[in-house]
Amino acid sequence: MQAQMDFLFQSVRLANSYMPMHAHTCYELVYYGSGSGTTHIRDAAHGYRSGTYAILAAGTLHDERRLTDTDVICVGFRLSGLDMQLREGLYEEETDRPLQQLLLAMLTEMQEQRPYYPEKLNYLLGMIVIEHQRKVQVSAFKESADHLHYARAYIDENYNQKITVEELAEMVGYSYHHFRHLFKKKFGRSPIAYLLNKRIQRASHLLLHSALPVTAIAEECGFSSDAQFSTLFKREQGEPPRSFRQKRH
Repeated sequence: MQAQMDFLFQSVRLANSYMPMHAHTCYELVYYGSGSGTTHIRDAAHGYRSGTYAILAAGTLHDERRLTDTDVICVGFRLSGLDMQLREGLYEEETDRPLQQLLLAMLTEMQEQRPYYPEKLNYLLGMIVIEHQRKVQVSAFKESADHLHYARAYIDENYNQKITVEELAEMVGYSYHHFRHLFKKKFGRSPIAYLLNKRIQRASHLLLHSALPVTAIAEECGFSSDAQFSTLFKREQGEPPRSFRQKRH
């Protein structure tokens, strides 16, 4: 990946001022070192504060309304050799603010203009992109894990209802195949295998610790018929439900 800087500046924007909708021909990173206000990125409104920053793609309309005096650092840049686009939005810095430190180092390079400063500026810019992408990847991983745990909890609570993989995938915002792959990678079973195991475990418990007839247990555990229950139970437990109960009583 190569980063090429187009512009870089720092300014203080006064409270109760407004910058109308505008766009650039390159990426722009707007870093809010202090202050508070709102910014619209396309049609989405975001509230900024100290330690947040916006990523804007080329051609993206955005504005800015300041509630308090706002110190910003803006850098415009282009990327080559990156097989994905940066995701637009407003982000929050880490506690130690690595992006702010890199941006301040860029401002120092710009002011001092020592030998090879253009190359150093692009190097620091590349570091900023890497730091941002790392943050996005970690956030995406956590979000994915949260979604998968939600899907598993939904199965745990509703195993006796009709559940399809398509419904689960739609519920957490993934395609069928992507959800199935992520679920199996996370929990060691496909969603359907996990659901079946949950039903079989519950059925086994009821066979051993209740007087419910097999037909009622099949219905209680979400099986569509006695025949389906018997077939799947035997496949998973090695013997039919009635035999399983009789041998252990």
